[in-house]
Amino acid sequence: MAAAVGLLASVAYSSFLLQWVVGSRLSVIRSYVSELSVAGQPGAVVFRVGDTIGGVGLVVLASGLATSCVRGSRRAVAAAIALAVTGLSSAADGVWPMPCAPSADPVCRALDRSTVTAQLAQTHTLTSLLEFTAAVIAAVLFGAVLLGLPGHHRLGLFTLAAGLAVGALGLGEIAMVLVGSRAVGVPERAQVLLVSLFCSVLSFHVLRRRRPSARRVPTSRSAVVGPSANPE
Repeated sequence: MAAAVGLLASVAYSSFLLQWVVGSRLSVIRSYVSELSVAGQPGAVVFRVGDTIGGVGLVVLASGLATSCVRGSRRAVAAAIALAVTGLSSAADGVWPMPCAPSADPVCRALDRSTVTAQLAQTHTLTSLLEFTAAVIAAVLFGAVLLGLPGHHRLGLFTLAAGLAVGALGLGEIAMVLVGSRAVGVPERAQVLLVSLFCSVLSFHVLRRRRPSARRVPTSRSAVVGPSANPE
């Protein structure tokens, strides 16, 4: 059930793809994803709800993965906790959206670029930073755990690569903000899509490998894939 919810959460997490459906005029190159949720923007409520549903769904997925972990698999438990923090931060983004849209409002843009302190004073900025930091940690840790499981080498490599890519894109976005680049929308959207893909692939993998007839007790090395893992 948690994996099924995780799949739905992955879709909701990338709700920014609906910006063309709701008629948003924000640039996909210059605007932050969060600008779609600013009050007064077309479909702002849709994107706030998407952030909230996606976040809550990731918490459910993380809870399901955490309960499948047994003693001795601290890395898997830590990965599940990081994923839960990602979900909670996403839900917080939906509750505390950006106050204005820098890419469309010159006054807002000037304030946004005034000082780093001014940006960090916004609750939304802090929750967004926490969200992507936790997502990187979750993907890297899950990747490390999967690499240690027989028959999960490819999935582990993909998950690990996704986490490192999200981290690299995040650092690139920060650098672009510091130098005043207006193309921040590209790396941020790529980050969101990668997190969604990583969560959906992990959820689908758990669903695909679940075997109702299997009654084996999972070993400490089967922490992520649950009762269908191949014991050593």
